Amino acid sequence: MAQPLTDAEREKLRKIIGVMRSATIEGERKAAEEAATRLAAASGMTLEEAAQEAFLEEDDGRINADERAAQQREAARWAANMVRMTEAYESSEKYRFMMAKEEAKRRGLNEPDTDTRARRLSGNRPRRYIPGKTDEFRLIAGLLRDGVSLERTAELVGVSTVDVARVWLLTRGNRAA
Repeated sequence: MAQPLTDAEREKLRKIIGVMRSATIEGERKAAEEAATRLAAASGMTLEEAAQEAFLEEDDGRINADERAAQQREAARWAANMVRMTEAYESSEKYRFMMAKEEAKRRGLNEPDTDTRARRLSGNRPRRYIPGKTDEFRLIAGLLRDGVSLERTAELVGVSTVDVARVWLLTRGNRAA
């Protein structure tokens, strides 16, 4: 004879069936199904009967109007809280963006002329060294000497593979020596 579920058993069965329905791992789903079957058998029910008993709101007509109204109020309260949290998150993100934008302006990152900005930021510091064609030749020769491929060397230096091949041909005679 089937015994009615107590509130604690009903809640436990709801959780186990929830895991059984939502688990993505087959072993977890099977373990939850076995636990639910044992709990249902202890009350003299099949798993389907216990699931109907545990989830009364899924069975039309077995839930009264007061319970349905309470569920609707709870759902509305939850939705309102989600809206408030989303609005708070959006406003905090907007504030962080504005602060970052102000910091960028303060540092001069919005100035279109990079030379003017570089001069203003550099102050009395010495100018940075700007590599020339000789340095490019030496860099290509060094990369080729280290065994880097023509294509990769061209990619690293920012020149065409024809330029890299030219350097390779010019330095080929120096390697034999």
